[in-house]
Order: sequence, then C-alpha cells, then structure tokens
Amino acid sequence: MKKLPVGLQDFRKLRTQGYLYVDKTRYLYELAKEMTPFFLSRPRRFGKSLTVSTLKYLFQGEKTLFQDTWIYDRWDWDTRYPVVHISMTEVDTSSPDRLEESLYTLLKEIYASFDLVLDVRLVKDAFRRLLSSVYQKTGQHIVLLIDEYDKPILDHLHEPAQADAIRGVLRSFYSTVKDADPFLHFVFITGITKFTKAGVFSTLNNLNDITFKESYATMLGYTQQELEEVFSEHIDAATQKLGQDRQVFLEDLRRYYNGFSFDGQRFVYNPFSVLGFFGDYRYRNYWFESGSP
Repeated sequence: MKKLPVGLQDFRKLRTQGYLYVDKTRYLYELAKEMTPFFLSRPRRFGKSLTVSTLKYLFQGEKTLFQDTWIYDRWDWDTRYPVVHISMTEVDTSSPDRLEESLYTLLKEIYASFDLVLDVRLVKDAFRRLLSSVYQKTGQHIVLLIDEYDKPILDHLHEPAQADAIRGVLRSFYSTVKDADPFLHFVFITGITKFTKAGVFSTLNNLNDITFKESYATMLGYTQQELEEVFSEHIDAATQKLGQDRQVFLEDLRRYYNGFSFDGQRFVYNPFSVLGFFGDYRYRNYWFESGSP
C-alpha cells in the first residue's frame, strides 16, 4: 500500500516519495485557462496548501511530477512561468511590527531566489517592486500564489484591537496585487474566512470567488468515488482489521466523515479525518481534535 500523506503540503515530496495522491489536476487545468484572480475559502486541514503547491510545480513546468495524472497529456509543458509563492503560515504574527518584519524577510528570500536585490525598506514597496522586477528580469508574466491569507488575523481573534492593527498591515500589503495586474499571469489566493469578511482586499475588487461555485465544489476533499478507488487497498485492510463487510464499512465511514458540502448538493470527505482513520482504524473526531474550529 502507498503511504498516507498525513500533514504533507509539498506536492513534490508527495509524488517522489511514494505517497498516495488523489488526482485533482482537472480542476487546476480549468482554473489555469482563466485570466481572473481566484479566491478559494475552505476549512483548515482541507488541502489548501497542497493545492497551492501543486499549482506552483505545474506552472514551473515540473512535468515528471505529474506523470499519470489527468493533466499530464493536456498541459503545455514547454511554457514555464516565474512563480511567487507567499504562505502566511511562515510569518511571525505575534504583533503588527513583527508581521511587517517577517513579511520583509520573506520577500527578501524571494528576491534572492530570482537573483534580485531588495533595496527598499517598506514592505508594500518591496512587494510592488518584487513583482515588477521579476517581470522585467524574466520577460514573463508572473504566477502569484498566496496561501492562508487571513492567518495573521485569525491568530488574534480573541484580541480585537490587535487583529484590527494586523488587518491594516495586510490591507496595505495586499493592495499591491491589483496595481501589479500588468505583471501577472495567474493569481490564486486561499484562506479560511471569506475575503469580503476579513476587510483586507478592499482595493482588489476583481477576485473571482470560487468557494461555493458548483464546478469547484469537489476540488478539495475526497468524493465517494475517489475514496473507493484511490484508497481501495486501505479499505481492504480496514475491513480485515475490523472484521466488517466492505459495504457496511463504507457506510460507517461515510456516516462519520462525508459531511462537507460546498454547493449544497455533493458531499466530500475531510482529508485529514480520512487519513487519520486509515492510520489507526479508529473512528475519532480527527479534524475537530486537531484544533478548535
């Protein structure tokens, strides 16, 4: 049996080290055909970061990583794009000042990855110049990926004043995205809260919110068909371990973990719960117990 990718967020590691993968590349292909900036909200531990990582390697033209996936024979692998990947899980959110310092350090590392020198001090200016400089240096439009955009705010939900100050930092930082439109090829932003509720994208009014779009309702999470096909060997092992008939087992599993719907019609399994169950064959609230929702 292939290894279970519990907690894995890097697509390269997942594909090169023998981990199980549920192929979602058809959805990424559909996204990539559009030119509008996309926003997707999903609960924590639902595969947002893995999706962003997959997009990164896709646009960078890492063809071998996509062997045997839906997109492999459909993607133009000869065209590669410079990718700017910003994950808000990597920054220090303890205070507004530390957030700015941490964002500046993160941008400095991205500058270095493109052999560029950061020579401005303000974070907003550094972000704006990064996008224009990468475009000028490479001669190509940029793929911008921002993961967990709202994490710095969510870390301070119990401190309204602190959360509001951090919201101000993020509002200034993200305002750069709309102004950088001439340099951008594709934009994908993820978070837990709706961007209209967080109040940090007041100037970015052209985001295409696909959170509840029917065509992307099963882009994250596992459908019943995906579960039964991709986890077939793990299902066999579980039925033997528990001494259950396959159909009885699948019905139990569905009752426990198939409770998420993002279009009101089709349901998906939470990946973290499914992986947790197949790790120890016990029915537990893996998703809930991993942290307060």
